[in-house]
Amino acid sequence: MASNFSSILLVAVITLLLFIWINTFFNKYLFIVILGFIVRLFLIFIQEQTHFFGDADIGDYLPYFKRFSQAVSTDPLSYIEPHVPFYCILYPGWIFNTFGESGLWIIRTFNAALGVAAIAPLVWINQIIFGKNLSELQAAIVIFWPTWLRYNIEVGRSAPSVLVVLVGISGLLAIISYPKARNNLFVQVYTCLGIFFSCYLRIHYIAYFIPILSLAFLTQVGKLKISPYIRPILYFISIILTLLITFSMVGIYQQLSQGNHSGMIFESSESALGYLEMRDNEEGNSGYLEGVYPRTPVDWIWYLPIHCFYFMFSPMPWNVHTAFAAGSSLQALILFSLCFQALKKGWKLFKRNEGIKLLLLSLFFVALAFGSVTKNAGGAERWRLPSTLMLITTTTSILDYSKQLVQARKSPAIPYI
Repeated sequence: MASNFSSILLVAVITLLLFIWINTFFNKYLFIVILGFIVRLFLIFIQEQTHFFGDADIGDYLPYFKRFSQAVSTDPLSYIEPHVPFYCILYPGWIFNTFGESGLWIIRTFNAALGVAAIAPLVWINQIIFGKNLSELQAAIVIFWPTWLRYNIEVGRSAPSVLVVLVGISGLLAIISYPKARNNLFVQVYTCLGIFFSCYLRIHYIAYFIPILSLAFLTQVGKLKISPYIRPILYFISIILTLLITFSMVGIYQQLSQGNHSGMIFESSESALGYLEMRDNEEGNSGYLEGVYPRTPVDWIWYLPIHCFYFMFSPMPWNVHTAFAAGSSLQALILFSLCFQALKKGWKLFKRNEGIKLLLLSLFFVALAFGSVTKNAGGAERWRLPSTLMLITTTTSILDYSKQLVQARKSPAIPYI
């Protein structure tokens, strides 16, 4: 009885803190955020009663929670390692240690709160790039995006890892775009924490930050008064370093996930191809492009674009085998349509807005890196969640800008934005 009371009290505190935070800083989205949180709580109740979404997340994380509970009595700090162990020591491990398996729904509630809190860095990103807040409709699309809803009610680390990626990116964009932010201690700490937590929760998410820094460097190079012969060399070096570091992060992820912390990441092109051909990449009903691999260095020219596209927009309609996959495919189609329309109607804005360039080109680099080693639509859907949320807000803002621009041309009384 006392345990149940403690559980309910803890969830009440989470809800109160979320309410106070949103009401203080983002009153505009208060109703949408609270409604989104309530919907998540309802889905958690359904999941706990019926296991409608399956128990794969419990099977994946429960062994780690149990090992953490055993480590608490000895040395919990020794449990700090990248990926799931680090996630455990943040809050899930402590909750499980206190409430056992009956506390899994509290972990889900924590993740639900973090899921709706992700609207904050998305608003800041939009302010940096477009100079205005998200509309209520944009916030609602993000908060109620079906895939995001689904992963917010799991005991897994999708919600916190996506949130900290968005935090890190919003901080980096602020530092790059505003000179005052570079000397602001809060922004510096905010950004560093976002990047640190991103790398420890999912080390391969560092691929989101390297391209932004590299592209920002390229932008500064373009503004320097240097020899026209030196500038292309600096561009070339920056692009090569970006690609090498980004793809190396994939190798580091491979190393850590296999428990091998020594030796080269990929000792040869053969070892790299061997990793790509790991059987795990094609297992399950959501596998795609099975048996399609680069055989020579030239093959990377067609391999990377195809896998980049599949990574961002799978499962394709011809790969759908379940109702969940059909829903994911429909969402991918909507996202593709948004991207296509935004590029078509906002190409001029893309060329002259440095913030949009930094963000979208960085997301493209991420899709190349992650797509090169991914052949599973389920894994791709989870890994691309930060990109999905940023693309939703960015593309809809571009389309809104284009719409207002057309109206301004038709009606001179309406000022250009």
